[in-house]
Amino acid sequence: MKAIAKTDIGLVRSTNEDTYIVKMQDDDNYIAFVFDGMGGHLGGAHAANTTANYLQNAFLSLNEATYKNLGVWLFETLQNINTTIYNQSLQDDNLKGMGTTVSGVVKHNGTLFYAHIGDSRIYLYNKNELEQITTDHTYVNTLLLNGIITYKQAMKHPKRHVLTNALGIKKNVSVDIGQIKLKDGDNLLLCTDGLHNLIDNKKLLKLLNSNEKLEDKADLIMEKALSLGGNDNITFIIMEQ
Repeated sequence: MKAIAKTDIGLVRSTNEDTYIVKMQDDDNYIAFVFDGMGGHLGGAHAANTTANYLQNAFLSLNEATYKNLGVWLFETLQNINTTIYNQSLQDDNLKGMGTTVSGVVKHNGTLFYAHIGDSRIYLYNKNELEQITTDHTYVNTLLLNGIITYKQAMKHPKRHVLTNALGIKKNVSVDIGQIKLKDGDNLLLCTDGLHNLIDNKKLLKLLNSNEKLEDKADLIMEKALSLGGNDNITFIIMEQ
């Protein structure tokens, strides 16, 4: 598995509250996550970076004696991080209301799991399709899934960016956890909403399946997002077999 990560402040925001982690030990052991921070004076960046550092360090110390199931380990680790972020937000007015989205994958000894909180996304793609394997934790997506609004209405809804779930904003956090089994030709894209809100799936799949080298492909995707307005921080990780 090869991976390339990109982050950019975009063309509108004054700070970059996104971050990411990628640690590739070998084909059977790696971690890759994207984070989109939110809230508080500098709190968003603090929440995202604290979560990234904690999660990476936990992965690097991961061994058979410290967990029984990788999915349970992911859930418990993110709950512990949530407690840390939430308590910090209560103790420091500058960090009040901070939180972060969390979306990514961990593979340990050949077993691959994903974890997801918020509206960053994990896609599985191949030559034929781009499939979103996470569900956006947003107010508008809840309306959409319940048939209250249409997809077209959701795209222009004034509350389409309102999250219903994020790490650090409540005492306990809900985490989507699942196992992924990659087939030959399957690859992964992890991204914050600064990317998926700008480039539709058809254009994104075309860029991902271009014949460019991985690094050049990532540059083309970032350039495309910026050319379409770059109205948010943009962060993504491409992972190819």
